This record gives sequence, C-alpha cells and structure tokens, in this order.
Amino acid sequence: MTLNFKLNIVKDYPKPGINFIDINPLLQNPSQYAAVIDAFCDTIKKSGADLTKTAIIAPEARGFLFAAPVAHTLHLPLILIRKQGKIPNNPYAFHITNEYTSYNMEVDSDLLDNFSQFIYIDDILATGQTLAAVRQALKAKGKEIVLSVHLTDVADLKAMRESNAELRGLPIEIIL
Repeated sequence: MTLNFKLNIVKDYPKPGINFIDINPLLQNPSQYAAVIDAFCDTIKKSGADLTKTAIIAPEARGFLFAAPVAHTLHLPLILIRKQGKIPNNPYAFHITNEYTSYNMEVDSDLLDNFSQFIYIDDILATGQTLAAVRQALKAKGKEIVLSVHLTDVADLKAMRESNAELRGLPIEIIL
C-alpha cells in the first residue's frame, strides 16, 4: 500500500503560534495505519541496527500508538517513557523542555539495564527537544539511541533540529 495519507494541521493549538499535527484521522483509517506500521518496521529492518540487543523506547503518549505495534511485529521489547509519577519500579527521572512546556519524565531504570541500545519511536519530530532529552538521559546511563523513527516531522523546524548538538550523528527517519 502506498503511503499517501495527509495529516490534519490544527492552527494555533495548543497555544498561538503552534500548528498541531492531528494524527486522529490516520488512526481512523485501519488500512493506512497498518501501512504506516509496516513502514516503521521496514525502516527499522533496513537500518542495520542489531535487533538482538536492541529495545524500542517511546515517549508518552502518542509515541505508544506506533511503538507498541512495531515492537509486537518485530518481536522487540518495548520500554515506555512516562510522565513523572507513572513508573512504579526504580524510576529514572529526567527533564524535558519542548515547544509546548517543560516537565519531568521517567523510565524504569531496571528495564534500561537489560539493553545497550534503543530505537526511539514517536509520532511527530518538531524541535527535537524531547528526543534530545531522552538521548542525553540514556547517554548518562551508558545507553545509546541507534535510530530514531517518527511518523512525520515539522519541516520548518529542521534548522533548529540540525543546530542541536545532542541530535548530531543520530540517524533519524521520517515515515510520512
């Protein structure tokens, strides 16, 4: 199936100056959603990442919608990044600042210990601040993101992402 799905843009949401990318229409189209999941899987398989020592890691909440079916399809472990207070076992906390807000996130430190490298999956790559914060937090634990795969990106913010030292050298793939 060809990926020709167009996502909706909601202007000035959640605050003036932000153009929100609405993924709900994609989620309402089972054949296109399945094609997107297949594209994520194909991208990961073609990446050359050693999937025998890799887990998928994804931030709350929309990243879960893509990461879970990809992890299932590829038979890879999935580690969730949650907002502070949602990880019951040995939370490893770190701070994220993005175009909307600033907050603390957590991941189960015990689960991180089982893997040396991760494939990061999320829906939208905008400023790249969430990805950069996760990458920095994992580096502090001696872990590595070997690939970042996103449903789509905000092309107008590419220069901002390219100027972020924390994202340099990281393979980033965009599905749509």
